[in-house]
Amino acid sequence: MEFVLENKWVFLILAEVVFWLSTLSFLLVRYWFNLKRLSVAFFILFLVNDLWIATMGYFDYLRTGEFSAYQIIILVVIAYAFIYGKSDFQKLDAFIQRKVAKWRGLPAPELTSTKPLYGMEHAKQERRNFYKHLIAFIAVQCLFVVMFGLSDSVSSLQIDTLFAEWYDQKQTELFYKSDTANNITRVWTIILAIDLIIAMSYTVAPKKEKKASHAV
Repeated sequence: MEFVLENKWVFLILAEVVFWLSTLSFLLVRYWFNLKRLSVAFFILFLVNDLWIATMGYFDYLRTGEFSAYQIIILVVIAYAFIYGKSDFQKLDAFIQRKVAKWRGLPAPELTSTKPLYGMEHAKQERRNFYKHLIAFIAVQCLFVVMFGLSDSVSSLQIDTLFAEWYDQKQTELFYKSDTANNITRVWTIILAIDLIIAMSYTVAPKKEKKASHAV
């Protein structure tokens, strides 16, 4: 990891390249080659790549002890993925479907038009998306328990020192008998917290529909 952090900007750029390659590969394999099962592999790569970006930002913070432009850029990338990523991906998905149909001389696909949601309907949708994220997180934690087992440190866990023990160290014995599982959980928890804040922000301040301006 030390080598990665010494060349963190190079690896961040490579991660962005992987992001676009995995996204385009997913769409082309899914629609051009019609290999929907294989396309899932590229989608998983897309998710793992986002987790890798967050991991680099977190460990760079532990290494330097400072919140720098590097972490800010990574937070912007993650926030964009949660706020605009889904709608932009749907637009790209529709674009690729139309282009592939045109290139192969096929009829234009009948795309399901999704009407943008606003107000509390949009807030409910964002909360539902968070619940799905939370369920996936819990499912993986259960898998970690089965695969690695809980560490001995869990029995002596104190709530008042939990944050310091879990986030202020490069390595932690919480919560599993696996450094990899612990590091994945630490970074994923941060991402989950960001997702929760964004989802709940739409409940506090619902998204409003933009009114079209009329020229006089």
